[in-house]
Amino acid sequence: MSPSPPEAAQLELSVERLPGSRAQLKVVAAESETERGLSQALRHLGQRYRFPGFRPGRAPEAVVERAVGWPALRQHAIDDLLPELFARALAQAELEPVSSPEVSEVVLERGQPFSFTASVVVRPEIELGDYGAIRVPLEVPAVAEADVDSTLEALRQRYAQLSDASDREARAGDVVTAELTMRHGEEVIGSPDQLQTLDLERGELLPGMADQLIGARVGEPLELVLTLPQEYAREELRGEMVTISANVKQVQAKELPPLDDNLAAIAGQGENLEQLRQYVREQLTLEARQEAERGQQARVLEALVGLARVEVPEPMIQAEIDRELRDLELGLQASGITVEQLLSSEGKSLEQFRGEQRQPAVERVQLELALEEVARREGLQVSDQELDQNLRRIFARGSSREARARAREPLRREMLRGAARRRLLELAGGGEVAQPPEG
Repeated sequence: MSPSPPEAAQLELSVERLPGSRAQLKVVAAESETERGLSQALRHLGQRYRFPGFRPGRAPEAVVERAVGWPALRQHAIDDLLPELFARALAQAELEPVSSPEVSEVVLERGQPFSFTASVVVRPEIELGDYGAIRVPLEVPAVAEADVDSTLEALRQRYAQLSDASDREARAGDVVTAELTMRHGEEVIGSPDQLQTLDLERGELLPGMADQLIGARVGEPLELVLTLPQEYAREELRGEMVTISANVKQVQAKELPPLDDNLAAIAGQGENLEQLRQYVREQLTLEARQEAERGQQARVLEALVGLARVEVPEPMIQAEIDRELRDLELGLQASGITVEQLLSSEGKSLEQFRGEQRQPAVERVQLELALEEVARREGLQVSDQELDQNLRRIFARGSSREARARAREPLRREMLRGAARRRLLELAGGGEVAQPPEG
């Protein structure tokens, strides 16, 4: 009986590393592997076809081979053996593929070893400098009382009471409901006559819009002329002049609650104004620390990538761009908009989007490879127990075993990268380590 694959002898293997993170493997398996592959192929073919005078799967091997012919039998054996032996060769050479192999020079003949050559792009080797020398201390700025005052004012705005004031013109601080149509030349931007509620005090409108709405009255159409800001969503419209036709439907006045103990009761934080101020101060301090931690992590990771020397293979770049596209599709599902529709609205093709994403994808892969190298050098591990706990958290009950199995190694890698981030922050901060923000 032929040995089962886990018990099989080592393969005769030579590996040549080529440019572009490509490896060429010349693999020779023992003659017993050839016989095992042929026997397995005969068994499969015997079960697949019906042979006169024999029950399904009971025809002798000689009968099966005469019926299907040697070329079909040989090809079936090759198709069975190649994936298994290629996987064993990769494991033996300690290589991790990032592309499908290109197989050539396949030899399978009775009484001879089974051999083939496979060329494949593998996970690249990385040169990493002295990451332990990175120093980025955590610096949390103090919260100014002016920031506390500003937040309390924002709370007053949030809990303001609105009353109808449609019998007068709009004033600073009012809330205006209007139908808006934006045009750039003859082009209508967005939906025509879109009903919107506009707060003339919060500063969330396009620059200059609130000033031009002051004095507006219900039933008196007006036209606003604005210059779109540089951060506008559509790149080709940034800095462009547009007109907005506005038809005001309602004007509402805001009455803000006084800045006293009652505001604490309304906000549900504390029993008096001083306790509310203390709560606000603590929240702003927490936000300042979180922002400082995010900044620290960004600078540490930027320094790490600067120390890395690695040539990112093209298949890894394209896979990362594909992942970005899948994430974008998931984010758009609720809106019912496709990626193609979104890109079309921005005047872009899918090819242009992929081109724009190329450099960010390269940088993300470089960072992942660098973090994995840090994890390797630091001897960081993820236990099966930790991994299983996260899998249970991510996957709902009833999810397939296959889905969990596919996610296992990618999740282990992500957890290792997270551990590497924490270790880097510990080193960079001189011992004080914060839990890095998600993402």
